[in-house]
Amino acid sequence: MRAPGVRLTALAVAMLALSSAGQVALASQAQGTPTVVVAHLSGVVNPVSAQYVHRVVGAATDQGAAPVAYVAPSGARAASAGVFVGEAANVLAMAPSTNIGAAHPIQGGGADIPGDLREKITNDAAAYISGIAKQRGRNDAWVQDAVRQSVSLDADQAVDQHVADLLAPDLTTLLTAVDGRSVTTSAGARTISVADARIVALDPQALELIADKIFDPTIAYLLMTFGFFAVLVELFHPGALVPGVSGVVGLVLSFVGFAALPMNWGGVVLILAAAALFVLDVKAAAHGGLTIGALICFVLGSLLLYSPPGAPSPTLPEVSVSLPALLAAAGVGVAFSLLVVRTALRMAGRRSIVGSQKLNGATGIVRSALDPDGTVTVAGQVWSAHAHTGWLDAGQPIRVLGRTGLVLDVEPAETLGRADRNGATG
Repeated sequence: MRAPGVRLTALAVAMLALSSAGQVALASQAQGTPTVVVAHLSGVVNPVSAQYVHRVVGAATDQGAAPVAYVAPSGARAASAGVFVGEAANVLAMAPSTNIGAAHPIQGGGADIPGDLREKITNDAAAYISGIAKQRGRNDAWVQDAVRQSVSLDADQAVDQHVADLLAPDLTTLLTAVDGRSVTTSAGARTISVADARIVALDPQALELIADKIFDPTIAYLLMTFGFFAVLVELFHPGALVPGVSGVVGLVLSFVGFAALPMNWGGVVLILAAAALFVLDVKAAAHGGLTIGALICFVLGSLLLYSPPGAPSPTLPEVSVSLPALLAAAGVGVAFSLLVVRTALRMAGRRSIVGSQKLNGATGIVRSALDPDGTVTVAGQVWSAHAHTGWLDAGQPIRVLGRTGLVLDVEPAETLGRADRNGATG
């Protein structure tokens, strides 16, 4: 028996999400031995889990399989995209105390789709799932209501109203119930034969598991936190490159994950405000005052990050930043704040030598040989310089006579100033 494809691309266009735990069992009779391939699908349907389902269905199709969707265990639900996945299967079974429904299209973050676009997507999704239900001989009127009005049914009601095909408390009972059942596939009518079948679990591949973690709320938050502070480090130490590049990658990956999670963008704004305050504290030499405000904004933004305004969506799971992750991020924020305050105080205590009057008489050392032009270091800063006496060797002490534009006029000096001695030994 050949398995019809599950068109998850249509679900991605409609921006639907699965909030359930379930299985897709695919029965095969390859080489005369019945085999049941079981794939587990739980959580939000994202591009990674969609690819996983495509791979499983493709592998089972190559073995001549018929898909059986099973909503389990008790307490699980097939919501939103789960309705489409379940109705697309040749057989839809549900464990007791499960439910199905609430398939109204929404944005990935849980917000309503605006205006005419919402109506277009809703009509398309309703027509699509109605066609699936009719093909499977199920209640097409109810599945349209699930899309248009977000109605739901428990397992017993779903079977009574011909939305699901049967109840089964476990996989063994399910296989016994479907053995001998006739189904219609793209190749015509076929009979499922799974007596004494061998059950094989087809789990996600290692790369799929790693990629799927991006859509985990805690991982997405940690990626954002890492990227946030890495970019700040690059701003305070321009040219380091590694913090900047890795920080941008972390931020991009975190926003990819946020696209499939219920977000409160007010929390994101607070975190961005924290970044601005960190930078301003150093630039304005506020001696830590703005850093305290930045830390408060960062913690508040973290707490609000997964708390979108309005009533929670019945089709999205409740998510939040785990307490250990929040404490770890706050600890990094405190450490970074101390670094910023220390930097600000050090910069505030540094002697400014920008003015021409303050440069006159300052001492330094030759950085590159003056012949008669080259570079010198004065109080930790590198300047272009011109020597009146001609050649001066690198490392030789000099004294500033004056400045022409950005070029210092210098002469040999007998001794270095204290700041220059410290710089020379460092």
